[in-house]
Amino acid sequence: MFDRNDDWLELVLNKGFHMLKHFIAGIELPSWLAPLSMLGLLTVLIKLLPSINKGSILAGIGGYLLLGVLIVNALALSLFLFLPGKLVTFKSSSAAQAGVTLLKLLMMGSLVGLKNLLVLTLQIVFDLAMLIIAALTYPPRQSTSHLNPC
Repeated sequence: MFDRNDDWLELVLNKGFHMLKHFIAGIELPSWLAPLSMLGLLTVLIKLLPSINKGSILAGIGGYLLLGVLIVNALALSLFLFLPGKLVTFKSSSAAQAGVTLLKLLMMGSLVGLKNLLVLTLQIVFDLAMLIIAALTYPPRQSTSHLNPC
């Protein structure tokens, strides 16, 4: 169906944005949580995607910042859904399902990120240990005065 990784990434991002938009539209926020509403941020990010695909550096930086803010807001809203007292309520059950799916995807992404960080940390520790072992077992230098009898 798709022959390039870029096509797969674009498909996943589009599906994720659609699911996030459905989730945002399906929840009711109290007035004090209104700043966490992400519909405007999501629209700006979708508008930036063509510029990001063209290779615009400023659009890429803005896109990464917006994506980070969207991830933090989605995590906060998902956590507010599971707190007692029902701070955030759903308008429909499909929005609840989208929220749970988004939370699962964010948690899986976090686990993959932590795994990669752990692997990188272990590689650095192993490299440093090998460097220290090599430095300690390297033979000492001979004095140059014994080699050149001048």
